[in-house]
Amino acid sequence: MKTNSTAAIQEVREVRFWHRISIKEKALFYEHLANMVDGWVPVIASLYSFLDKNRNIKMEVEIMNLLVFVESWDSFSIAMKKLPNIFDKREVAIIEAGEQSGTMQHSFVSLANELRNQEELKSKVKGALTYPFIIVLFLLGAIMTIMTYIIPKLEPLFMNTGVELPFATQALVSTSRFIEGNFWGIIILLIVGVLSFQAYAKSMTGRRSLDALYLKIPVVGDVYRNYTIVRVASTLSLLLEAGIPIIRTLGLTGEGSNNVIFQEKIEEISKKVQNGKKIAESIEESDPDFKVFTQDFYQIIAAGERTSTINKVCHKLAAQYTREVDSSIAVLVRFIEPLAILIAGIFVLWFAFGIFSAVLKITETVA
Repeated sequence: MKTNSTAAIQEVREVRFWHRISIKEKALFYEHLANMVDGWVPVIASLYSFLDKNRNIKMEVEIMNLLVFVESWDSFSIAMKKLPNIFDKREVAIIEAGEQSGTMQHSFVSLANELRNQEELKSKVKGALTYPFIIVLFLLGAIMTIMTYIIPKLEPLFMNTGVELPFATQALVSTSRFIEGNFWGIIILLIVGVLSFQAYAKSMTGRRSLDALYLKIPVVGDVYRNYTIVRVASTLSLLLEAGIPIIRTLGLTGEGSNNVIFQEKIEEISKKVQNGKKIAESIEESDPDFKVFTQDFYQIIAAGERTSTINKVCHKLAAQYTREVDSSIAVLVRFIEPLAILIAGIFVLWFAFGIFSAVLKITETVA
């Protein structure tokens, strides 16, 4: 095992821009610290033991940075604050609460469980959308192949006959010529479009517009809303269980929602709570038509406040809406699959009609 941070830093490999720290790796990090601290191993020694088993270059660098701060007599939470690109405010707040209450091991366990649940939900969403995505990808590949390879091979056969081609065939040939003649321009335009969209999506105006749009899209909006409510409910449960004050909890929950619309609504709720109102009452006043939060969410929060078990009901809400996400995804997949098949069918019908109508007209003319 390494004996000091200076020696370890010299061994750190160079970090490339593509190196990332996944949610799963962070969950493993917190789980390792929880197990070590539970065995009365000091935090510094726990961090070094994690380095021995770590295989992620970026994680190695960040843990070494964390060690430098901790060995300079910073508390663990303060050291985390100095690495905002790795540890978010929610994680720092939970660790800070654990330090103050002497329950660091419990804080590590809570974070590990929360991140694992988050990764599991994210994997479910990705896994469910993989099949429709592959269908669309193969459809686009087939269209490009037909337009850039097959139609150009058939075009001389049609043109040399001197017969006026049907409209469907003319449209097919014209589209093929356009794609073949501007292939690289189309590729560049797509790349520029994607990069521009990413830049717009990172701006505050873009984030707000897109978050609002995602919530309004039929079927997709249900998945997105339920997914965001899971994050909100699980964060509320985690922070309240850690004993963090309600105003700070609401602020961190809004930031952790990853949705500008939800964040703004939670900030509005937080101001009302700060003025002495209950959370459920504030939700009802801020979102009377339940366009952001669902009515179920409001009712269960109200019940939790009446029985002083809001952290427990938030945990149940997260579990409930995780099931809702599963159900919404199933509906989304059932919606996307026939839509993709319909688009593929329209193209196949266009291609078949364009080719066979031309062949039929040529045959009739020759006869």
